[in-house]
Amino acid sequence: MLDKCSFFIKEKLKQIKTENRIKILIKQVENVYLVKADVLVYPTNNLLKIDDPLLNRMTFQQAQIECDKMLNSSIKMGYPYGFEVKPEWKIKQKYFINAVVAGASRLVNESDIAAAMKKTLLHADNLGFETILIIPFDNGTHDISNTGLAQLSAIFMISQAQEFSSLKSIYICMEDEESEQAFIEYYNRIFGSKDDQRDKENTAVSSELK
Repeated sequence: MLDKCSFFIKEKLKQIKTENRIKILIKQVENVYLVKADVLVYPTNNLLKIDDPLLNRMTFQQAQIECDKMLNSSIKMGYPYGFEVKPEWKIKQKYFINAVVAGASRLVNESDIAAAMKKTLLHADNLGFETILIIPFDNGTHDISNTGLAQLSAIFMISQAQEFSSLKSIYICMEDEESEQAFIEYYNRIFGSKDDQRDKENTAVSSELK
């Protein structure tokens, strides 16, 4: 009964507004594949295995066939591998990118999460896409908080260092509230830190002028 007491109810986090070169939206949705975007980024292992039954159904198993075609070339950890979405597929994106964040065992490496995140954004930008939809890179095995920290830190670093020519918006979408809250928490910490520091500096300057 204690979990129903207001004292134990954790307030739901909301994504704060920040000033960033690229728009980032974190959102829990019922079906991530129905979110309209130019690019879908799907986390996978170095065998490019699609293990989501919903995605397989919505692409009529053809996305896995496209992935299998790329296995003829060397697949590297931390790299993106993409192809165009077929018109008959039911997903709402135009281009599909495999973000390789795990080996055959499906165990995720955080350094590969960061590398794949950065390379994927650069790849999408080089292809001229404006909006990119990203699924959490936990691959069903990694701690979601650590995943959120690794992904968002990588996004922050590349967005500060890189002037994108095409990319304007990043949508990070998931179907469960736990993942949404974990990502929002780290987004607020990472992207809000610069704004918080600026507010402190402005407060200090104001105090000196009084």
